[in-house]
Amino acid sequence: MPTIEEAVAQLKKDPHHPVQAEVDGLTVELRAVEKSERRRSAAELFAELGPWEGETTEELFAFFREARREGGQRRVPDL
Repeated sequence: MPTIEEAVAQLKKDPHHPVQAEVDGLTVELRAVEKSERRRSAAELFAELGPWEGETTEELFAFFREARREGGQRRVPDL
């Protein structure tokens, strides 16, 4: 079984196939993943909604609790 360095070298040659290696007696599998954009935080996602920005956590929770009680039939109001 290759070392971690050898496995990385193999992965660089063929990034489409995972490679197993042994590290301190533990067998691990390495795979290459596509570089993705940074994940946004929940605060950033809510900020994109615009009108929700500035609402307190409790106000948001109350809105979501009410929507859940109504079984998702309520339309989100234009804010």
